[in-house]
Amino acid sequence: MSCRNRHAYDIECRDLLQTTADRLDRLRSLVERSGPEAREAMSRENMERTLDALRGQHNRLCARVEAARIATDDAWAFAHAIADQAAEELVSGLDHMEACLRRKAA
Repeated sequence: MSCRNRHAYDIECRDLLQTTADRLDRLRSLVERSGPEAREAMSRENMERTLDALRGQHNRLCARVEAARIATDDAWAFAHAIADQAAEELVSGLDHMEACLRRKAA
């Protein structure tokens, strides 16, 4: 049973990593194409800095997922929790950035 849970978690994480990477790419494109109205409230520099921070969170999530994948059975629950926390932080940051860009575009 534990092996099945770990395998399912690995698949879920792989999908999450791909989804978040796609969202980061979309955000980068939006920032690059953002007009002056979007830049009024949030400068391009700030948007780039935020994207860099989100990429750093994505890299941290990759590392946490890999740590969970190679963890022993005893350490897996802890590594799983740490990876989940990193995922929540990244998704929250992506949601916030997308909401800011949507408000600027409206």
